[in-house]
Amino acid sequence: MINTLEHYQQTHTYDTGNNLTALSHQANSGNWQQTLAIHPNSNRGTETQQSTNDFDANGNLLHLDNIANLDWYYNNTLNKLTKADKSNTTQYYVYDYQGKRVRTVTESNQQVQSQRDYLPALDISTNQTKQQSSTLHIGTHVLSENSKDNTQTPHQTRYQLNSHLQSNTLELDDKAQTLSYEHYYPYGGTAIIAGKDKTQAQQKRYRYTG
Repeated sequence: MINTLEHYQQTHTYDTGNNLTALSHQANSGNWQQTLAIHPNSNRGTETQQSTNDFDANGNLLHLDNIANLDWYYNNTLNKLTKADKSNTTQYYVYDYQGKRVRTVTESNQQVQSQRDYLPALDISTNQTKQQSSTLHIGTHVLSENSKDNTQTPHQTRYQLNSHLQSNTLELDDKAQTLSYEHYYPYGGTAIIAGKDKTQAQQKRYRYTG
């Protein structure tokens, strides 16, 4: 793991309204940069260097670089996300009248693969084989997970330690052993993620909040 770490430098450029207009990343493994055009009469984005159609009329981002395409409701809540490398896989999001997300559905080839329902302090997930798991939110930073899925521990408590931005950086089990660790770039990209094992890292649900 240590051999894969490297120093990097990111430079952010802003206009007089504190809108991000350019981001540059430099590292031994490769350099990249992104520029954003801001509407002259507002603070919403209009285009990036990759495309002039990266934002909708409300300034919502329509494309995550090589990751996914985004579709938004009229009230600027996310409607669906289609993976760029798997155009047949889409996540749909459902909200209540207050704009709070109450359900996430993942479809592949027009077949439901998984569904997660959000209740007060409780999340219930079901996958395509009807295996079910539930997550109980105890306080703000403790999750108690129960699963009937053989791919993960039947019962597990995840203690989440947050950064000053309230992003989830470290997860511990009930024996104070590390389950996952993640460090973020500014604006939410993952700089490093590690865990007790690959499965534990992949099961991490709460991450960057900004």
